[in-house]
Amino acid sequence: MVRKPSSSETRRTFVKSLGVAGTVALAGCGGTGGDGGDGGSTGDAGSESYEITFWELFSGGEGPIMESIVNKFNEEQPLDTSAEVTINRQRTPWNEYYNKLFTALSGDQAPDMAVMHAAYLRAWGGGVDSIGQYVDTGTFQDDYTESHWNLVTVEDNVNALPMDLHPIGVYYNKDLFEEAGLDPESPPTNWSEFEEAGNAVAQNTDAAAFTQSPYNDGFGSFRTWSTWVKQQGGSLYDEEWNPTFDSEAGMNIAQLFSDMTGDMGWAPATSEDTWGNNAFQNGSCAMAMNGTWYVAALSGVDDLNWGFFEPTVGPNKQQDKVWADGHSIVLPKKEGRSDKKSELAARAAHWMTTENPSWGAEAGHLPAANSIYESDAFQNSPYYDKTLNKYVGMAEDGDYFYHPKVPNGDPNAQNWYTWLVDIWAHNAEPQAGVQSGIETVSSGISE
Repeated sequence: MVRKPSSSETRRTFVKSLGVAGTVALAGCGGTGGDGGDGGSTGDAGSESYEITFWELFSGGEGPIMESIVNKFNEEQPLDTSAEVTINRQRTPWNEYYNKLFTALSGDQAPDMAVMHAAYLRAWGGGVDSIGQYVDTGTFQDDYTESHWNLVTVEDNVNALPMDLHPIGVYYNKDLFEEAGLDPESPPTNWSEFEEAGNAVAQNTDAAAFTQSPYNDGFGSFRTWSTWVKQQGGSLYDEEWNPTFDSEAGMNIAQLFSDMTGDMGWAPATSEDTWGNNAFQNGSCAMAMNGTWYVAALSGVDDLNWGFFEPTVGPNKQQDKVWADGHSIVLPKKEGRSDKKSELAARAAHWMTTENPSWGAEAGHLPAANSIYESDAFQNSPYYDKTLNKYVGMAEDGDYFYHPKVPNGDPNAQNWYTWLVDIWAHNAEPQAGVQSGIETVSSGISE
């Protein structure tokens, strides 16, 4: 979920030297970070004290949970070592985060650990150290689900340790369902029921029926669009990374977006970036497609009677497929960081990703660690019966597909997918919009 303007020649030269050609860059960045190496009392001088700098991008309900995990680490000192190891957490807003990380890498000011979306692990491969350089990843592998482990493995290299999966689903307003004459406890399970529900809301209430992304953003729209494209049997790329979503399935869902804000009357034809979130949270939109993270935002909304259903409700469905990505923790390349400090950072990342059920129970994500699924904290989560059990069911059924880890560029870039917002807002016809998308994505990958 990051914007990517055009690259400069200097930037391209540097990134290609790292093997991360075309990776995300944003206008402006929020300062530098890192400590330039171990330095001072951080370990190499024999002080038995290490400060691990850690960058993350979490906000909303996720931010305080990550803060609590770091505080717990610093208080409990859970690593089996005589040294004192502390994590210095620094948060950057997601729309600045990857640009700041890129800038830090270029100036050798990278943190010791950083959060990274799994979809970036191939394009950023030259900018991160393989975890296996510092610890025996074979001793970690069985701690994680096979799906999560595969998500962070690129060409047999374990480039990160997985934290979670965060797929999408449909959040719905039970009160609006009832007002529309629908059973609020029986949400849609297929296209026919989904279409019936949307039409009932549009015809019998003053509310909007559906938002493809609460923030009406490019990548949020792509998550919904690609999910329904895949459900129709469509593909996104061929083996040579050429976009293939100008297929019949891609055009069908592009036309559906246009129809939803056109003849179907399900939502306004707008490009306003917050309309869907505002409408859903104030009770004037009945259904919103969004990811696991949305529960943390909705938990703070008073008097919102919401439910959740699986997004496998696309038209002409041939298979159950749902978009998912995952957060992971990487060790960015950093001159001067000792092998000992790198080992401790890897072990800290392992603890963070396997010993903290709150990341699933409170943040709403699907945890990467096998043990967490059976924990009381996860099973007794206030979200378990509302969302988590359904997300787990989709995982067990093998419904998730991951956005391909493209060799270059930023697959989560907002400007790769603004054409979908243009179609939604009737600023572009579906065919012209999709063709624009093919050209934009092709250019982004080939830079």
